[in-house]
Amino acid sequence: MSNEATRYHENVHTPTEVANPEAYPPRVVKSYPGAPRHPLPWPPEKSEHRLGRQLAELGGITRAQWLTPLDMLPFTDSFEAIPDDDPLQWLVTRRPTPSGGARYSAEWYVIAGPDSEVPAGVYYYDPARHDLVRLRSGDHRSWAASRPATTILVQTNVFWRLAAKYGEMYYRLACLEAGIQVAQALVAAADEDATARLCFPDADLTELLGLDPRSEGVHAVVELVAPVPAAFEGPALSAFPRAFAAHAAVLTESRPAPQPLPSAPPGETERISLPHAEADLRAGTRNRRAAMRGFSGASMPIGTLAAILTAYGRPVRWDLPANLVEFYCVIADVPGVPDGAYRYLPDEHQLEPVGEGGNPRQVLREASLAALTQQGARTANIWLLPVGDAEAAEERFGSRWYRVQQAAAGAALHRACLAAAAAEVAGRIQNDVLTHLLDGWFGLDGRKRSLLVAQFGTEHPAGPRPEFRLTW
Repeated sequence: MSNEATRYHENVHTPTEVANPEAYPPRVVKSYPGAPRHPLPWPPEKSEHRLGRQLAELGGITRAQWLTPLDMLPFTDSFEAIPDDDPLQWLVTRRPTPSGGARYSAEWYVIAGPDSEVPAGVYYYDPARHDLVRLRSGDHRSWAASRPATTILVQTNVFWRLAAKYGEMYYRLACLEAGIQVAQALVAAADEDATARLCFPDADLTELLGLDPRSEGVHAVVELVAPVPAAFEGPALSAFPRAFAAHAAVLTESRPAPQPLPSAPPGETERISLPHAEADLRAGTRNRRAAMRGFSGASMPIGTLAAILTAYGRPVRWDLPANLVEFYCVIADVPGVPDGAYRYLPDEHQLEPVGEGGNPRQVLREASLAALTQQGARTANIWLLPVGDAEAAEERFGSRWYRVQQAAAGAALHRACLAAAAAEVAGRIQNDVLTHLLDGWFGLDGRKRSLLVAQFGTEHPAGPRPEFRLTW
């Protein structure tokens, strides 16, 4: 099969030239003049307002960071390419999740029902003021809910913010960012039985939110069920496993999980078993940040590797198959694991060798474009590369296949970044890697492709930048 998404996937690997970037306004926060506002408590982490805390953890402006021209040098050709007419130009605000070029194109909307913490209606979350801007009154959950949710969060992407810098590549980054946002939301709202959907009536939700579909797209829906007061719990029924299994089977049929995609069985090569290790992803949301100066080159304990890989392949509560992407990685300087390329098997918690010959660091360096990425190829310990089968995904999802596959890749890498942050390991998601150059080395065939890269290791001593936390 072939469609526009397939052609885009095959042809767009790097940013394309933007003829007139000045035509795109620099605003990174929307404005709805005259619309009524609902203030949210500040600071969010010290209030009992669950929705306010969750929105701050998703898209709030949570820290200010001071950068110097030297910090920007790896992303430019020379110091001359860095404008210096404004002495405060590198005092930048940051948000809890990464975004391509720090463009922060993701937006969040709220569809609140009568039992939500705010009056029923449709709202835009204003991160600059930590307010909800009311767009519609009344209960509109039926447009988006697939279950009895109290509140629905809707994630959108303002395309022109990315297009101004990356050209045609903006759509790829928007889809990846949707997965990152969903992964963050499922961690931030875990106590509200959060589930996510990436397959829904896009046109209906776009109209409900009043968006121009040519410039902003709805990419994900997160449904929340507010907790009820705790009741007295009776004795455990573990002594009656057959009766419990019979009841559990009914529950499984009433809300079935997505069926996995067809996939090839694991190979016959000898695998490496990993120790059990699991990181607190919620703790990682509080100190996750991108490594600014790369990595030091120190070795990494195998337990840290295991914790990052556990999060990387962790199943999540959404409407996508667990094997929509496969979990490939490259490992170097981890005692107990030979340097090389592997496929991580989450169910077995094992590594299966896949790369044939060659120096892993050299192969990665040759596929890297920017100086910072090449430095990471020399000094990081882990490179995670989700791999997607375009043919299988297109068979299941039609034209939506590209969007959901990229989102699954972004979500997997963000979970790994949260686990790394919890373990005090530096990480960085990279867009400037020619991943298609690695596919032959991995032995991928058909329409299987590696989609994105994240690097992990001990942070370079000059990496941490002066930072002021606005929350926590």
